[in-house]
Parts: sequence; structure tokens; C-alpha cells
Amino acid sequence: MHFLGRGDFQPYLEKLSQELNILDKVKFFGFVSEEDKIKYLSLAHCVVNTSIQHRILLTNIEANACGTPVISANVPGLKDSVLDGQSGLLYEYGNIGQLANLLLKVLQDNDLRSKLSTGAVEWAKQFSWDKSADLMLDRIHQVVDNFHK
Repeated sequence: MHFLGRGDFQPYLEKLSQELNILDKVKFFGFVSEEDKIKYLSLAHCVVNTSIQHRILLTNIEANACGTPVISANVPGLKDSVLDGQSGLLYEYGNIGQLANLLLKVLQDNDLRSKLSTGAVEWAKQFSWDKSADLMLDRIHQVVDNFHK
């Protein structure tokens, strides 16, 4: 199991890994370069995003762009970055049993993982910084136009 990036729970997870005597099976990378991020995301069977923070949704899109399905919490923002059943799977935040079942399903069912991987790439194609900028400019123009009415 690999953990990319840093987070508030990293010290807890490192300690837990040590207590469970699985530290030799877990690697905490911390911050990684864009090149390494793409490499690791492309090699992963899936990415699990347990965050409740909507700002972490870019991680889901990046994983999908690498052909990696995402299992993500069904919370505002994150649920909008995963097309449930196509680019990944959603679970109810805090439902660890459901998360574990979905993770096992993706890891054990090669056909499902392949389907989600293909869907992930297709889903991610619709997202770009240029498209986001255009949508933001359109929204700004709408607000300004409404202000002047």
C-alpha cells in the first residue's frame, strides 16, 4: 500500500502501521514530483479517497486521467469527480465496511477494474484547465451582466 502526499492523518497511519506490524508493506512517500505522481497513479490498481474535503477532488481526476479507478467518499465535491460505476465507485463517508467491500471488489474483479479503468480515462477527458477557465469567465460575465441590470 502506497500513500502519496501528506495529510493530517499521516502520523497516525504511520503509527498504526507500526502497531499492526505491517510497516514493511506500507510506504509513505510524502510529496512527490508530477512525474512520479503520474508513474505511481498509472501503476495503481485503484486510488482510495477517504477525504470529506471537497478540495481534494483533483486527486480523483488525476487518477482517472492515468487510467486508475477511484473509490471515493460520497461527499459534496468528491461525488462530482467520480462517475459512480464508470470511473470509480462511491461509498458513504464513514461506512468502513462498505469501503472495504468496494476495495476488495475492485482488487479481485479484473473485469470490473478494466471497465472502470477505461471509463476513468474517458471521464477525465472532459476536464481541463482551459475548460474550467472558460466556464469561470462565462460565470463572471453573467454576474457582471446581472449586476448592471
